[in-house]
Amino acid sequence: MFKELLKVLGESLTVEKYASQNGLLQRIDPRVKLIGFTCLIVFTVLMQNCQQFAILLLFLTLLAVASLIPLRAFFSRQAMVMIFSTIIVIPLPFITPGTPIFVTPLGPWVIWITFEGLYRAAIFGMRIWVCVAALSLLTLSTRFPVLLHGMQRLRIPSLFISLTALTYRYIFLFTDEAYRMGLAREARMVKKERIFRLRTWRTISSMIGTLFIRAYERGEKVYQTMIARGFTGHFHLLTRLKMGFNDYGFAISLLGITVLVYFAPLLFPITMFGGWF
Repeated sequence: MFKELLKVLGESLTVEKYASQNGLLQRIDPRVKLIGFTCLIVFTVLMQNCQQFAILLLFLTLLAVASLIPLRAFFSRQAMVMIFSTIIVIPLPFITPGTPIFVTPLGPWVIWITFEGLYRAAIFGMRIWVCVAALSLLTLSTRFPVLLHGMQRLRIPSLFISLTALTYRYIFLFTDEAYRMGLAREARMVKKERIFRLRTWRTISSMIGTLFIRAYERGEKVYQTMIARGFTGHFHLLTRLKMGFNDYGFAISLLGITVLVYFAPLLFPITMFGGWF
């Protein structure tokens, strides 16, 4: 389990490596990427069929390739969210009324799966997938200080920027803290414990509680230190952002493709599949 924590920490630290490459998105102004991907997510929430989501996923994948981001890193950052979204939509095929495609008796009950339920589950899952893919592409192609600078230039409230910055920095700190706690525990063990034993889960819950206490104490100390050094809630950066021809071109292209995919069912009502799903 603790080896997996170290692996997660190592993969998180490679984000800056991808953001420093000379790819397509790395050369785009962070303000353009923030606005562009936000618009894409808003339009994605309003879409209602699977083909639109598939086109946007293909488009985002091509952007990742053009930005020199490995597809393994691109899709692996979406895996955990997709697992949770799959768990959430599992009841939909069973509770949504509609045309049954599978019916089986189970004692005094009858269990059925409807086509409408499967359709709603697929729509929900693919919508989440597109949104997470867009956010993953934004974070993988932009260094975090530059992203914060773009948020400042867009007049986003400084409180939100401060919370985002501190949360991002503390993720690495507490992941490393949790790994060291787990490593110390394993060093005191005679034999490896089974993950499915109740005692193991009690130990893990106790470690989580200790980690939260340490996080609270560390946060108070850091806050008092920042106040003592004159922190006023604003981050000052030396870099300057300047829009160029490539930035305007990317903004127009991204918005144009998003709007075209959104209105595609109205512009092209008949496809090779006989209609939009």
